[in-house]
Amino acid sequence: MSREQHWDVASYALGVLDPADSERFEEHLATCWVCAGELESFLPAVDALSEVDGDDLAVTEEVTDDGVLLGRVLTAVGDDRRRARQQRLIGIAAGVILIALFSGVALFAGARWAGQPDVVAGPTAPATTAPASIGPGEEHSATDATSGVHAELAAESRPFGTRISFALTRLEGPATCRLVVLTDDGGREVVSSWRVPEQGYGTPSRPDPLVLQTATAASLENIRAVQVEKMGPDGAASPLVTIQI
Repeated sequence: MSREQHWDVASYALGVLDPADSERFEEHLATCWVCAGELESFLPAVDALSEVDGDDLAVTEEVTDDGVLLGRVLTAVGDDRRRARQQRLIGIAAGVILIALFSGVALFAGARWAGQPDVVAGPTAPATTAPASIGPGEEHSATDATSGVHAELAAESRPFGTRISFALTRLEGPATCRLVVLTDDGGREVVSSWRVPEQGYGTPSRPDPLVLQTATAASLENIRAVQVEKMGPDGAASPLVTIQI
């Protein structure tokens, strides 16, 4: 956007731009909040100017053109431009309001996801399934024959190690669980823990899956498996589902 486009705000508000320039400015206005705000600030001045009588502007000098006084010309042109300008400003204002509404919804949604990266309830899904895509990376899944817990996992290699996104269903509550990374060298790293409410996740009482994201310093090439464990009252852990990587 050029400085000249910003300068066009006053000319556009006063209705002195030709149709081509007006169209060009309206395309610019659709994506420029600076000009949209400045245009709104001009509206009171435009309303005030619309009440000015062209005869008053020509009182000091009467000029004729084909027998028509300048004042009459100004009045006629002013009336025409005022009607066209009011219609155009109403349309632009409605467009700006719609853009603001859609942008506000997008910003709110983005802030909600950005502010809750650890535990996010996904869309309603059957108790036996997890989201089709939970994040970028290598996708893996597993269902434990004993606990019945189903896991969908995406592991992505990152400069800091590995980012892990996963979703769990058929997870009964109440319980306290944790996620453990198992490495090829026999290492075990607890990378996340959470509480499961009584309704559970991905169950008939609560169909939504549990969706989590975490990270580990271990490289993706060195990860053998990722295991979800349930913690007992005595601190002992029992595996609920193991996802081979």
